[in-house]
Amino acid sequence: MPLRPLGLGDILNGAFTLIRNHPATTLGLAFVVMGIAAIISTLLSSGFLAEYERSIEQMATGQISPDDPPEMPFTPGSFALVMLGGVVSYLAVTILTALLTSVVGMAVLGHRYTVAQTWAVVRGRIGAVIGLSIVQYLIHIALAMVMLVVTVLGVMLGVFLGVTGNEMAGGLVAVVTVLLGLAGGFALFVWISVRIFLAMPIVVLERIGPMSALARSWRLTQGNWWRMFGIVLLTMIIVLAVALVLSIALGLLTLIPTLAAGDADWGMTAANAVGVLVEAITYSITTPFLAAVTTLLYIDLRMRREGLDLRLHRVAQQGTAVGPEIYRPEQPA
Repeated sequence: MPLRPLGLGDILNGAFTLIRNHPATTLGLAFVVMGIAAIISTLLSSGFLAEYERSIEQMATGQISPDDPPEMPFTPGSFALVMLGGVVSYLAVTILTALLTSVVGMAVLGHRYTVAQTWAVVRGRIGAVIGLSIVQYLIHIALAMVMLVVTVLGVMLGVFLGVTGNEMAGGLVAVVTVLLGLAGGFALFVWISVRIFLAMPIVVLERIGPMSALARSWRLTQGNWWRMFGIVLLTMIIVLAVALVLSIALGLLTLIPTLAAGDADWGMTAANAVGVLVEAITYSITTPFLAAVTTLLYIDLRMRREGLDLRLHRVAQQGTAVGPEIYRPEQPA
């Protein structure tokens, strides 16, 4: 990677090149982590799926009458296990992103870290990484709630006007308020999401706390929002397109054991196993690319705003060994 402020082509090409040159610590690591998470999540959700399938069969065979009081097709315990499986997958993606961030940061410095070395570097940051993911999740939930509240208030205002006698005005106000609320809320969601987008590489590479990382990401992205937004949007489109193609192409493999088994019970088990494999492969390709682009964006802004490229040139001329400490700001940000 060139030691200068990066363009869009440099960032995308750098992400692909890094994955190609470090397959064991990108694709391999991602496949192992997400494979384990997918297996755990599938096992936790097996009871829920069995109960739901049994309920559907009972309705189809008439064992449950439409006149009977409606019942939940699953128990609270099985639903809780499904939620726990979702938490496991979320934490797996979070930890994997932190590990891949370290791999990218060291690759830029010319180091080829093994999986063991990567874990040794990130191990002490796991608490901060999980804390950051929780805070970011809560921020996104809060922003989504803002959109929901504005939408509900708009509908209530329209209903109130309609009840008081002006139905046309009430309907118009409701529609306009809801549209403006959703558009404004979504714009706020995107704006804040981009401003805190670099918090993960900051937590991992600069080794600071979650709240400090969010504040530092906010400062680093100041004045670069539109450029950040364009690169992040393009990256997300690429990731979603690849994930969609892989899911469709590999997802067809789940039909093979189902069709081969017929009515046998092993067909569903085999299909679930293939589904786990498909999920692991999809995440093992998309997550390293997204982590690489995010980390390279962070390094690019450090070069543009803080002269990180000059520090790296100076260290290279001196022949000094460079480690992860190079990413710590020379002065408190």
